[in-house]
Amino acid sequence: MTTAIEVARTAHRVIADYMAVKPGETVVIVVDDRTSPSVWQALAAQTLAVGGDPVVAMMVPRAKSGMEPPAAIAAAMCKGNVVIAAASRSMYHIEAKNQAKLAGARGVFNAPYLEDGWIDGAMTADFLEIRKRAERLRDRLARGKTAHVTSPAGTDVRMVIEGRKPVGWLTGVCRNPGEVSAFPGGEVSLPPLEGTTEGRIVFEHIMTDVGRLAQPIVLTVEKGECARIDGGVEARALAAHIEGVKNATNIAELGIGLNPKSRLTGGITEVKKRLGTAHMALGDSAAGYGGKVTSDVHLDGMIMNVRITIDGEVIAENGEVLV
Repeated sequence: MTTAIEVARTAHRVIADYMAVKPGETVVIVVDDRTSPSVWQALAAQTLAVGGDPVVAMMVPRAKSGMEPPAAIAAAMCKGNVVIAAASRSMYHIEAKNQAKLAGARGVFNAPYLEDGWIDGAMTADFLEIRKRAERLRDRLARGKTAHVTSPAGTDVRMVIEGRKPVGWLTGVCRNPGEVSAFPGGEVSLPPLEGTTEGRIVFEHIMTDVGRLAQPIVLTVEKGECARIDGGVEARALAAHIEGVKNATNIAELGIGLNPKSRLTGGITEVKKRLGTAHMALGDSAAGYGGKVTSDVHLDGMIMNVRITIDGEVIAENGEVLV
């Protein structure tokens, strides 16, 4: 099977099954000049195949994940029925996504931008099947009051989650107006209550905008804020990346991966969906996400081999999610 056919097969599932595009609907495909042309070409072709109207919007890559797109693209997103963002920086934590959602658009605001991510690994999993477990995990988190996350690498962090609504449980399946998610499907996440996260977070393997980690990045967390960053070259790069960025030290998210086909690749978009892992984030927790902190960045870091308890009940351990 050729690469083009493999990309087209995944794109067909996205357009026909996960987005359920109907004849006459407009699909806005947002990319940048780092996006593999085969990705947006396949999405456009599959949109045409089901009778939809594709609009491909290309922009200059944003400097950081969470930065807003050009005004013209933000406006197009609000006018479309479906939005699929496959740019090299995540567009999930932006105000333009929130406005598009309010306007009734549905879709995914962070998807793999390289061709490889559409032909192997997490994008080839059955998102409809993953959604069943995601709904169970969502319900368990929604009843929870506190979370405790530990890992062999040294993560030991507690937070209050009471009253926070878990999101991401759609697992990339967005068929109704206003439903938004991210690709690959396979996570449930929520923002901890502001000011409550305490302990140590050890990021391993990869982090948004920083890339692969030769050494872990260690965050000392006090009253919901990153008070100190330790580690090697990547830790210094992270500190420089967020220096002067408003609210960038906020602990913004706890996410739990559910995708059994997710690979330990170089891309955070796929790795953070890996079954039985966790990721936590610095920066924005608002933009329709459920928190109260706004920032120009939202930076995910991986936590491997996690043990997660909710109100003392183990829900994730040894690479499995126990719900």
